[in-house]
Amino acid sequence: MKLTATIKLLPNEEQRQYLYQTLERANAACNWISEQAWDTRTFNTTRLHHLTYYAVRSDFDLGAQITVRCIGKVIQAYKLDKNTERLFKKLGGIPFDSHNLTFKTDQRAVVIWSVGGRLTIPFTTGAGQLALLEHQQGESDLIYRKGAFYLFTTCDVPDDIPIDVEGFLGVDLGVKNKEKQNGD
Repeated sequence: MKLTATIKLLPNEEQRQYLYQTLERANAACNWISEQAWDTRTFNTTRLHHLTYYAVRSDFDLGAQITVRCIGKVIQAYKLDKNTERLFKKLGGIPFDSHNLTFKTDQRAVVIWSVGGRLTIPFTTGAGQLALLEHQQGESDLIYRKGAFYLFTTCDVPDDIPIDVEGFLGVDLGVKNKEKQNGD
């Protein structure tokens, strides 16, 4: 089953600035890619890649894989609605994969691509989330929320591995049972 682990990054001030600039520049690239897609009505991944890849690499000074991930982000947005031009927030989340992000769980750190180069950044998380990271696979999203950076990462946990539950959720199904009246 697929679960999401939440990891809080603990960057120093220089790393923090690079992460901030990375989100800002990548989202600016997404907005430019979106504009090209909208103007040319190009919503196919391969066609949009051919149309925008080299310009994004040079004009936005982004790495190859982050450029590919930005194109993918735009394509995903247009899958929802091709009748509205898609715009991206300045600090919206950006997807990373194993080409530009590596987890060092034994060191509680990640190595992540940024506009300032690869950064090794410590992280903090709970024991349950750390256990999930053993099954990390696929995409991770870099998110900036309330002044902090997080990675939300996909973990493909085998169904036969029990997961310790830290809490529980009760569900009211709305079923009413008739009470017996008068000894019925």
